[in-house]
Amino acid sequence: MPMGLNTTTFNIDELISSYADNQITDPDLKKQIEDLLSKDQKLSAKYKAEVLTKDLLRTRLPEVELPSATYQRVMLSIDSMIADSKKKYNTAVSHQGNLAAAETEYPTFWQSLKQAFTEKFIGVPRYAFAVLAFVVIGGLVVFSGGKKTRNPYILAGTESSIMVQAVNSFNKVLKGDVKPQLTSSNAAEVEKFVMEKAHFDPYVPEIEDYKISGVVCNEYKGQELAHIIYKNNDGSVIYIMQVPISAMHKKNLELPDDVQNEIVKAKYYMCDEVDENDCTMTLWYKEDNVCASVTTMPKQEMYTTFTRFNK
Repeated sequence: MPMGLNTTTFNIDELISSYADNQITDPDLKKQIEDLLSKDQKLSAKYKAEVLTKDLLRTRLPEVELPSATYQRVMLSIDSMIADSKKKYNTAVSHQGNLAAAETEYPTFWQSLKQAFTEKFIGVPRYAFAVLAFVVIGGLVVFSGGKKTRNPYILAGTESSIMVQAVNSFNKVLKGDVKPQLTSSNAAEVEKFVMEKAHFDPYVPEIEDYKISGVVCNEYKGQELAHIIYKNNDGSVIYIMQVPISAMHKKNLELPDDVQNEIVKAKYYMCDEVDENDCTMTLWYKEDNVCASVTTMPKQEMYTTFTRFNK
């Protein structure tokens, strides 16, 4: 950990937010933050999500002024929420006996929100940005049917996103809206079927405690896709969508640059809470294919399972 960098949750969050806003002027501090982001995957993901969300709002929000009376009411409401959060926080500290045990309960969200209401941002009053952010986020929840989707790449993704395609297809599989075109547990049969129907060589891994249930091939904008379904004895499902990497070169399908960079760097990208079922998604490259797996199992369990994939 870089020397001199305060590592409490509150200060780290503030520093990451300031860095995302290009407000860090001290070159040494800036370098320390960059070093920390390069070493800490969770902080890096938090930073990327914040930048993506702000970029999304920057391109979609018109310049607007919030009426003074509304502003005053909102500020009073936020002050009340912050005071209530601090009270609960102080109670937790006194009960637990040490600050470290209660760090995760510190009201950093409300502190950040209060700051958002009192500074300038992207050419509009920051408090106007914050109120509109609530409206935009609320709209995303409404138009997504109330789905508990927190991954920013899926929230902001279009239909041509491999991540969006994988989540939507997986949910159709779970609901029974999509039936296998070939029902087989034989990997060689599945490979042959995909090569004949989708005209590319798929990756059909052996997954411990799971058997192949079937496969579906279809097209999106002329791009052929393969969907391989695995099940275990308890009925748990691991679904793998595959598409040739050339589809991204042709712009038929796409992945966010940050996700691609993470796959190149870490050999995979994994995230959870990608839909209303809190599913886990894993993306990786295998030979000439992009693989996107979605499952209902928790992220840590999927990580353990994924590291045991073999052929």
